[in-house]
Amino acid sequence: MNNIIAIKRHDLPREATLLYARVAENDGDAYRVHLDNGDVLSARRAGGCLLVPETGDEVLVADNGEQAFILSVLTREGDRGRITFPATSTIEGEEINFTASRAMTMEAPRISFTGILGEVRFKGLSLLSQWCDARIKKITTTAESWDRMVGRLTERIRDSYRRIENTEQTTAGRIRTIVKGRFSITAKNAALTAEEEVNLDGKKIHIG
Repeated sequence: MNNIIAIKRHDLPREATLLYARVAENDGDAYRVHLDNGDVLSARRAGGCLLVPETGDEVLVADNGEQAFILSVLTREGDRGRITFPATSTIEGEEINFTASRAMTMEAPRISFTGILGEVRFKGLSLLSQWCDARIKKITTTAESWDRMVGRLTERIRDSYRRIENTEQTTAGRIRTIVKGRFSITAKNAALTAEEEVNLDGKKIHIG
């Protein structure tokens, strides 16, 4: 009596083959690619293929008979491309440079920059924001001219010292100054001119 029972053997997937193909269409993560011999494969983009394939691209495909992956985009007719990363990604390096010959744009709901030293250089700079909150220990600014247009300016300063070499001129509708302590003005020559009235009020008034 023969006690040996034959068991059907499932063939293991063959080794992957590298193929040249052209992207015909894509539906989400699935791509339909045409081979040179006319065959059509359904392939997915490999994790290492950062450049997103587009219709008409010539790509390198790895196929093992059960599944196929697009490894790389070889050629493209246009000069535009899109690189995607996983949802959470990190780029690391001792020194990283980003260079663009025409323009560079960064867009995100939230952008953070953190470092020990920072330097920004622009020939021209335009900053647009609905609100700005800056907390700085020390500020030093140097400018040839400074023009400000403000709807309302409120300042709270502990001590203020200003040194003006030439002229300071203020043009205002009304000026009111409130001093809790002593108010002193020293000048080589002083002139007070009013078109209508001049009022001096105090317990003691010393002139001369």
